Amino acid sequence: MNRCSIKSLLLFLIILLSASLVDARDLGFQGETFSIKEENLKEVIQSKAESSRFDAAQKRLVAEKIQNEGELFKKVSWLEKALKYTCFFYSPSKTLYEDILDAEGKVLHKKGTEVNPLDHITLDSGLLFFDGSDPRQVEWAESQEGEFKWILIAGSPLKLQEEKERPIFFDQGGVYSKKFGLKRFPCRITQSGTSLLIEEIPVKGAG
Repeated sequence: MNRCSIKSLLLFLIILLSASLVDARDLGFQGETFSIKEENLKEVIQSKAESSRFDAAQKRLVAEKIQNEGELFKKVSWLEKALKYTCFFYSPSKTLYEDILDAEGKVLHKKGTEVNPLDHITLDSGLLFFDGSDPRQVEWAESQEGEFKWILIAGSPLKLQEEKERPIFFDQGGVYSKKFGLKRFPCRITQSGTSLLIEEIPVKGAG
């Protein structure tokens, strides 16, 4: 695994599940975590387009794509629907390819050290991967006890975000499904000690 993918994994676990971007630079080793402020997905896309160097025609194209979400959010087609309960563990431990420094520039972990972020933080929420176009799976997500981030592998995140009035993420290109080794959905990911418990859970009546 290259340097960028290691950083991506560590930052993903800390930013998406627990800590703020501001505190992600020290990998959360101080033990304190903070809730992130999640922006409206549609507003994020629009603001990025507006602040970019796109010309007027390109900005109109982005606006059109937002209206037609099918062009923006492609279903993770290689994931299959869960027909039986399956669970396994995922360890986020990785070998560092460069020194990790704290805010003062001091070395926290040297290059070559195996680091597991879950040795140092407790996640304040889990992840749910599911098809947002399936009402049964949306009901399943709403029925889960505890705090969870919703990550769609299909469906309309902008529409669902407005309907449910909560932040919705989309696994664009199946990047994180692949990272966690997912094969089926719906899927629930929670912390179990220094590992992540990954559960692929069938939903009765799911389309």
